[in-house]
Amino acid sequence: MFVDSGSIKPITYSNKTKPRFVNLICPGRLDVEFLFQAVKGLRFGLGGNAVPATMNQQKIPNTFVGVCLAVPRDEAATRKALELVEELGIKAVRVDFSESYTAEAMMPLLQGLKEAGVGVLLHLVQPLQQAKQMPAADAVDVWSGFVKTSLNTFADYIEAVEIGTTINRAKWAGYSLSGFITAWQEAYPLVKQSGFPLVGPNVTDFEPQYNAGLLGMLKRRHCLPDIHSNNMFAERAIEPEALDRKIFGESFKRLHGYDLIKKLRLVALIGQRSGVSKNWSTCAFWTLPRIQRILASSEEQMADYIARYYVLCASEGSFERFYWGPLVSGREGLLDDGTDLPEDRTIRDVVAYYRELPGESSQWRRRAAFQAFKTIQSMLSSAHYLQRLCGQEGLEVHALEKGDKCFHVVWTKNGGLARSTDIYSKADLDAVESVYSRDGERLPNSPEYFSESPVYLVWARSTLIEISSTAGTVPQVIVARPGAGYGYFNYNTDVWRGVVRARSREEADTLIDTLKPNAITAVSSETSLRNARNAIWTVDDPLTEGDLLVVKKPARIAWHKRILDRRKPSKALRSWNGTSELMRRGIETPKVVAYFEHQDSTQQLDNWYICEHANTRLSVRGFFSAYARGEKTAGGFTFEEFSEQLVEFIRALHWKGVYFRDLSGGNVLVRIEDDRRLVFSLIDTARARFANQRFSRSKRIADLKRLVHKLNSGRQKYVMEAYLGKEGAKFTAYQRFTFKLYALKARLKRIKRKARKKIVG
Repeated sequence: MFVDSGSIKPITYSNKTKPRFVNLICPGRLDVEFLFQAVKGLRFGLGGNAVPATMNQQKIPNTFVGVCLAVPRDEAATRKALELVEELGIKAVRVDFSESYTAEAMMPLLQGLKEAGVGVLLHLVQPLQQAKQMPAADAVDVWSGFVKTSLNTFADYIEAVEIGTTINRAKWAGYSLSGFITAWQEAYPLVKQSGFPLVGPNVTDFEPQYNAGLLGMLKRRHCLPDIHSNNMFAERAIEPEALDRKIFGESFKRLHGYDLIKKLRLVALIGQRSGVSKNWSTCAFWTLPRIQRILASSEEQMADYIARYYVLCASEGSFERFYWGPLVSGREGLLDDGTDLPEDRTIRDVVAYYRELPGESSQWRRRAAFQAFKTIQSMLSSAHYLQRLCGQEGLEVHALEKGDKCFHVVWTKNGGLARSTDIYSKADLDAVESVYSRDGERLPNSPEYFSESPVYLVWARSTLIEISSTAGTVPQVIVARPGAGYGYFNYNTDVWRGVVRARSREEADTLIDTLKPNAITAVSSETSLRNARNAIWTVDDPLTEGDLLVVKKPARIAWHKRILDRRKPSKALRSWNGTSELMRRGIETPKVVAYFEHQDSTQQLDNWYICEHANTRLSVRGFFSAYARGEKTAGGFTFEEFSEQLVEFIRALHWKGVYFRDLSGGNVLVRIEDDRRLVFSLIDTARARFANQRFSRSKRIADLKRLVHKLNSGRQKYVMEAYLGKEGAKFTAYQRFTFKLYALKARLKRIKRKARKKIVG
């Protein structure tokens, strides 16, 4: 790395009467003043292009990146927290404090932070039950006394005070509208008299009606905050760059165009129009369970998101500070708390009140996110953000300067792949002085491809770098996280193109020399696995003696398919993409090795897909065939035992947003582990479809229909009831009828196939 040289309770509706847009129009208790101020504050900002763009070319302060802390359990936790803050290099922390802890427990942490020159935002949190009692006189007196005592006790150790805690989440905050306004008005004069900037009201997520309504009410009461705070989450959009699908739904997200940058602008503009010019995001994170709903490698994904999130926030420029929270937590911390226990979120989420640093400090485990956070802090602190050079077609390129260097941060959307030579000229790539990974590791040279994990390219400041006007991701290609030590490498000639997954360029060249078109071993009777519409055969792995790879190549394509599929990716690329998506989602499948295809898309037979060998000859078809023959067990498993584990696999597959569309018994391979655990693996992935949520029940049943249709009706019913019962549904008479229709269709198809063979043969 280089160094610079110098609560509001929801309205209750029944499911039948709740208006579609009630959460946008009427966010809380029907308070006329709040509603008036919200509508007044939002009248300018809900249109597609109503929010003016900003150009941020200012110096990023060294307090731009902060982290959330809580009261340590003991002296060891205090010491460890201070060491971690120093290692991260951050100069801003936010610390939650309530009446649940004493000042004596908090003081050693604050003293250590002051000695380290770290600014502390003191977040004063009212206990939940007390907040629910507001504005009762007794609760008001206790709150007022707590604020006054805290300010007097910690005055020498803090830089600002935040009042308000996720006020648009009644379950976590506990406030009614009048209760919060009262709490704010009690704290306001005390904080102002102390001389500290007042930060608030701490709206969480993107719900601008709350910002507009509350700031309008506070303005009328002449008690506006000095700094407008909003927890600028992006996790509900899945990835930092994505449009927010929860505003008007998935179908209309492109209509409003609200991504993280546009949301930052609108929230800042609401504050500005209310008379508050400064904005801080005082807590944001991705929870691992949220990522795990769809994607595997959740900790790596979180680390990617941290870097991408902070660069996007820096590019906008209307917020001065972004705190990541929390430092230590099982679900979302930069460090795992080491407890392996689910945190109690039944009352308050950690975003509302970070009660304490959990677990024993000796057991805290650093996640990949810690190093990514440290790196992005080092890169952004005191840098000048220059320009977003590319922010479309799934590719992000951001330019910054720091000291005598300039650098670009480059990444793609999730699953994307961008060729470096499609973005930069050879001269610019040759002029790169150093390249750093997301985690700050110095790389030997510029990668051939950029992916969803950000990379930092560093040049001398005097170097003039231009990116291609056509820079973007490789069309139609999807990749998974390549795996430890692996990367993706390019193959491109006048006639052929492709991508290879390997550990080095040398390994990639070895694979290419053996597997490229005109060099790959031809199919033979000894190596053939299938020879129908697709030829599938094995070849020796040129990198590992004794191992096999599997090659798949289309043998024939029906005339109507040649017309219908002319704009689709080649069959090889569809297989690569389907397998890559399964790998991204943690579904077992033989890993990709390479694909090659003709540069001329009309040459629809000239493409190869190569993957690892599954090293098993067992399949669901074999098990079901054995049960159909009347065998009590197959592979040592009864039908019920086998079905139980199979159903769990299919449920996991569907819950990860996979609609396989070719879920035949032969395409689900089976491996039996020593502990009698069955490992299922999917092949023939070209037809699979993917989404960021599970598909409709009708589509999921269509998958299962193909899988179980060779079973008798009683066993079909057993499998389907086991599957549907997990979600409280029944296997209906209509669904059983559709299964019979499918069986008839399959029978007619077999008759047609046999007739064709007789005519041709």
